[in-house]
Amino acid sequence: MAIDGSFSLHSSLTRFLHSCPKLRSFPQFDSLANKGSLVTEDEVVNELIGVFLNPSYTIPLIGCFRPVARIFVDKAVALLRLVPNLRSNTYAATSISMDDQVVNAIEFYTQRGRGLDLHELACCAFSHALDMCPFLLSSVLSYFDYAPAPFQRFSLKQVTLVEEIHELDVARISYRLLLIEPEIFSKLWDWSCFLDLVKEPHRKPDLLWCGVQILRVVLKLGYGATESLMNIIGAEEAFECLWRWEEFCRDTSLEKTSWFVEPIAEADHVAGSPHRSMDFSQENCLKSFGFNYQSVSSSELHDLQPPVRSQRLTTRDDISVSNTFILTSTLKKSYERVLLAVSQKWPVLLYGPSGSGKSALIAKLAQDSGNQVLSIQMDDQIDGRTLVGSYVCTDRPGEFRWQPGSLTQAVQNGFWIVFEDINKAPSDVHSILISLLEGSGSFETGHGEVIRVSESFRIFSTIAVSKFDTSECAGQDSLSVLWRRVMIQPPDNKDLQEIVKVRYPDMELLAGKLIETFERVNSISMLQIAGFIPGSSASVYCPSRFSLRDLLKWCKRIAGLGFCFAGSVSEYQCYCVYKEDYTYSKTSTEKYILSYGNNENGGGLEVVTLSCGLVGGDTLLSFTPGSVGILISQLTENAFGYKSLRFMEELLGKVPIVHVDDVCEAHIFCIENASISGRFLCASSYISSEEIAAHYAQHYPEFNI
Repeated sequence: MAIDGSFSLHSSLTRFLHSCPKLRSFPQFDSLANKGSLVTEDEVVNELIGVFLNPSYTIPLIGCFRPVARIFVDKAVALLRLVPNLRSNTYAATSISMDDQVVNAIEFYTQRGRGLDLHELACCAFSHALDMCPFLLSSVLSYFDYAPAPFQRFSLKQVTLVEEIHELDVARISYRLLLIEPEIFSKLWDWSCFLDLVKEPHRKPDLLWCGVQILRVVLKLGYGATESLMNIIGAEEAFECLWRWEEFCRDTSLEKTSWFVEPIAEADHVAGSPHRSMDFSQENCLKSFGFNYQSVSSSELHDLQPPVRSQRLTTRDDISVSNTFILTSTLKKSYERVLLAVSQKWPVLLYGPSGSGKSALIAKLAQDSGNQVLSIQMDDQIDGRTLVGSYVCTDRPGEFRWQPGSLTQAVQNGFWIVFEDINKAPSDVHSILISLLEGSGSFETGHGEVIRVSESFRIFSTIAVSKFDTSECAGQDSLSVLWRRVMIQPPDNKDLQEIVKVRYPDMELLAGKLIETFERVNSISMLQIAGFIPGSSASVYCPSRFSLRDLLKWCKRIAGLGFCFAGSVSEYQCYCVYKEDYTYSKTSTEKYILSYGNNENGGGLEVVTLSCGLVGGDTLLSFTPGSVGILISQLTENAFGYKSLRFMEELLGKVPIVHVDDVCEAHIFCIENASISGRFLCASSYISSEEIAAHYAQHYPEFNI
């Protein structure tokens, strides 16, 4: 059984044979498939163990049978133990190659006296299996209890021309195992043969490159020492070698990607195995990567030493993930790419418009995998000490102690760390992150200590770009090549409706109207502020004033009114919604305008907002101004004006009033002042609607109030 209880031997066998159609021509495999749901685990393992070591079938076999992968590995280890000699080839006169028609690799090589070739084949299979299923480490290590190092070929005194053909594969397999578990494999074998290897410049560049990389990991060499060794290849050739290494490692990455596609059509007809689409929120797709599933307790997080600038460090608990996370069609592909990158331990950079779901996606993935997330908002005030740590004073005068920073704590404890707006980080922060971005297994702190990077540690960053600038080149900088970039597209109209309906099911009838209003306001703001014309490439783009985050806040405020919108919306409900949103929009607009008075937007402009009460008094206009109409609404029996008057009273307790002459004086004061900024209130009195009515009744008794 699989972890989620849905694993079926028959459906997995069908998928494997579908991936490897040539095996169908062998009677034993065809007979196995025809048994249907009656096939047993022992039958599958005993028949397929022969093709496990065949490079053509190792990866798809492990991919299809992940829940029972340990049984395959343990069975192979037991059979290889029976091979007389795994340290050398008895017959070395001719080259022996195995094609995809060989269904028993152990028997094929043993009969031909090619024990060393078989050993290297086993190391290749185990490196693939370990890369795809980290939980197989103990089983793989049991093989090396009696088998030599994977680079046994380099330890031989004489190397024939035939054996030279396999040297590059041997070096790559050794390097791959070393990268998977550097602390274990670097101490398990004697790697000194690679010191001699890099001294032979006539060797193939890819072989020399692998040798240098192996020495870098084993000896924990710094950048300078590694660059010095790499001079025997040259910078341009070294880049080509790196590219070919990435191509070599792509085999398992492609198989992992296939784990997320829909089941094959043939599997839909398997008895007892109904079609199952992949649910990315389930733990099984995360557990298959060997993630940490034990949730980190709150007490464990609070035991962390506070960083130097603790006010800038937040946990993802502060960003509510208790609300339902909706994996829309627009976001699904991005989620898959992030999940794949995390499984490969790649640093991930998410870029997209503000409010498109970058941080929420990371929070969802961390929540499903049981990992704790630390989020740091980057700006020019963040320095290296905040991340790495520094010495701080103790209670005893003249005594200092080392306090690790937020990044150091995340590396040690295996937390996920998110750098929000990484493009705003200063240069010294980028230099600190380089080793982690390059996949180093160790991290050097500020006081000379080198700590091991925890297995569950992951690093993320985000960049906010404009809605129409989500191309691959958006947000590029000097370190972009080290990140696995994932674009997060903003949700479209269909996605917005789905999100609103799931988050606020009682407002399903209003969803269409709310989103229509939301999009109309955004389009108007772009047109008014930036002169944006849809479809015109010549328009200067201004980022959308409102995002999904604002839409959800709006829905939350409406839901907080406590109305049931199951049927039609009454006039009173519309009025309450209007009153709530009018207040919020006015406040938000004023705050946004005032932000130009600091460094947030305008770079320190002097900005003044003058908030006036209900203005009354004489006018030169040919019509009655709206504010005056509200003030005299009780006299004129203007129902709309009176509602506005009552609205202000309910909102503020009393109605602020001011004469137009006072408003003019206030404007003149602000204009004539040489230096002024901030928010000013302009009101002379606060009265209730009853007091206004009493005033009219006393002075104008001829009117019916």
